[in-house]
Amino acid sequence: MALPQVDIRTDIHCVTSWSKLGTSWRGVSLDTLFEDVETTSEFTTAHSYGGYTTNLPLQDLLGGQAWVVWEFDGEPLERAHGGPARLLVPHLYFWKSAKWINGLELMPHDVPGFWESNGYHIYGDPWREERYS
Repeated sequence: MALPQVDIRTDIHCVTSWSKLGTSWRGVSLDTLFEDVETTSEFTTAHSYGGYTTNLPLQDLLGGQAWVVWEFDGEPLERAHGGPARLLVPHLYFWKSAKWINGLELMPHDVPGFWESNGYHIYGDPWREERYS
């Protein structure tokens, strides 16, 4: 909580075909978290409490595209929605915004996460309707 916090207003898109426009979040940019990290890795695996994982290209987490958030609509993030903290990657389908995040692992190559190993698309771009592989 001592890191610089930002307010994010963005649309989110679920793989089950719903979208929510203009959602409000508060958290810390992954740009801040990766500020002093030097790596040649091109991919990440997001890890969550409970064992859930999802894969993401590192470039999709940087450049003001992703955050670790703990507030939604001005209130602490509810446990059912990923509280106390979740990853927010709104330009991809919402399964990529891992609930209950507890770590990001830098990877030299792309490793499918939970849903990707069970038939979901490896990337998940909602504008291309990349739902299933």
